[in-house]
Amino acid sequence: MEDSTDRMSQLPEFINHHIMSFLDSPKERIRMSVLSKNWFGITASFPILDFDIRKFEGFISFQSLENGDFIDKFFKYVEYTTSRFCHQNVSAHTFKLITRLWDATQVDIVHKCVELILIKGVQVLVIDIRFSYLPSLLPMYGRVSNKLVSASSLTSLTLHGCELPSSLMVDTIKFKSLKLLKLKYVRMDEKMIKHLTTSCPLLEELTLKICGRDISRLCVYGLQNLQRVKFFTACIVDIIEIEAPNLCFLQLGRICGRAPCLNVASCKKLTTVCYYGDPSPTWKGLADFSCSFPYLETLFLDLPEICKSLKLSSQSLRTFVLHSDDSDFEQLDIDTPNLLSFEYTFSDSDSPFAVKRDSVSSKSRMECHHLGFVDALWFKKLRQFLDKKVRFKELKLCIWTFPSEVEELRTIQSPPFELDHVDLEPDCIRNLSDYLAVVDSVLWCCRPQSLTLESSFPSINFEEWIHIVKFTYEKLLLQEDEGQTNIHIVTSSSSNAKKHFSDLSSLLMALPRDGLRPIITFIKEQVVQEAG
Repeated sequence: MEDSTDRMSQLPEFINHHIMSFLDSPKERIRMSVLSKNWFGITASFPILDFDIRKFEGFISFQSLENGDFIDKFFKYVEYTTSRFCHQNVSAHTFKLITRLWDATQVDIVHKCVELILIKGVQVLVIDIRFSYLPSLLPMYGRVSNKLVSASSLTSLTLHGCELPSSLMVDTIKFKSLKLLKLKYVRMDEKMIKHLTTSCPLLEELTLKICGRDISRLCVYGLQNLQRVKFFTACIVDIIEIEAPNLCFLQLGRICGRAPCLNVASCKKLTTVCYYGDPSPTWKGLADFSCSFPYLETLFLDLPEICKSLKLSSQSLRTFVLHSDDSDFEQLDIDTPNLLSFEYTFSDSDSPFAVKRDSVSSKSRMECHHLGFVDALWFKKLRQFLDKKVRFKELKLCIWTFPSEVEELRTIQSPPFELDHVDLEPDCIRNLSDYLAVVDSVLWCCRPQSLTLESSFPSINFEEWIHIVKFTYEKLLLQEDEGQTNIHIVTSSSSNAKKHFSDLSSLLMALPRDGLRPIITFIKEQVVQEAG
């Protein structure tokens, strides 16, 4: 006879709570609560209350969504679950409420639940009101309970689309344990920011996304543990001053008007900066970065279309990612003698710094991700840029569109730039002639010791692919003295298996006609002359 004893419910409660923490779906937690009276009690005291309306929408029927029953059920579930938990003899670890609001009844439920959980005690609090269908509700739901300022157990606080408590500037804030503070789309002024931050002595991460009035001076002082600061605002900010000895990451973005004056020179561990927007006139075109950020190693810079040029000087910079839709190679003046990685992205992506980055090479490397129109003039400017102060050893080119204008380049008597390696990804090019033009243009611009073709050429048939491989091989040989160079070939597949070939013929015989095509690397090797 099978033993049907529920042994899991006999485990210590904290172990069952730990098991439940791996259940991300509210549907799974609800099913568990109705297994037995024991499990009902275990789920009632589960200290992680996660009410994300998007997760609930994933398993509610379309009919319930359409007739509005779902909204009422969601808020009743929030109210019931919170009330049930607050009758247990435990404090909450996490209370997360991400929702939209439709009527005043829902506003009352939000206020009631947040206040109950603050009284009970909570470590991680997230209140995220993404959108209200009634603008008149804004002043009703926006104000967080005054009990927030005395929530001494908080270690993490995230508010989105809310108003800070009215007693914030009057009462003593007791955020003595707070390590993470995120305020997004919250109306604040400089006095409120200063009062908040000085009341969080253990703060490690600060994110401010402010709406509303302009700010004359944003000051963050005296936070010994602060490591990361992110600041976004749709208003004007004149001055940003940060004194935090352990600050290592700073992100600034979307500030209206001109960029603020920055004073972070005392942050000796600040090695990474992300900046979205116009460079400040006080930066002299970023030419004095060594003074403003003397310890900077990684810079992400997103320039608006109106910014046509960039002059950057830094002795410490090692990684530089530049996103610009309209900057020109001719207008880039980069004086960074220790730079190891430069990525230049031209795409219109909403997340310009989401480009996949390999580990930083020991050799200086440039990556260019151009999703727009590339022509012969673009390659001429690239060739001129490679001759500037930063002498790159490796180059990666991701190119989408290219017209056949190679003849124009051939009339220019300019030696190709010497490189150790080139990675070439000609994506979304649909005909053979354009592929060949890309390879021809790259090898007019550069003379690499090795070249990798990373594209699988999805729109090119097998015979055309073979033609591209042969064309690339022959063009690489033409760059060298006849009889002095052999080309060793290495292919690699998704399984990371590598195959080596000593000549072109053996490679062509081994290439698969169907399925995924391997990445091909051509490596130039000097011919060793036999003595005698």
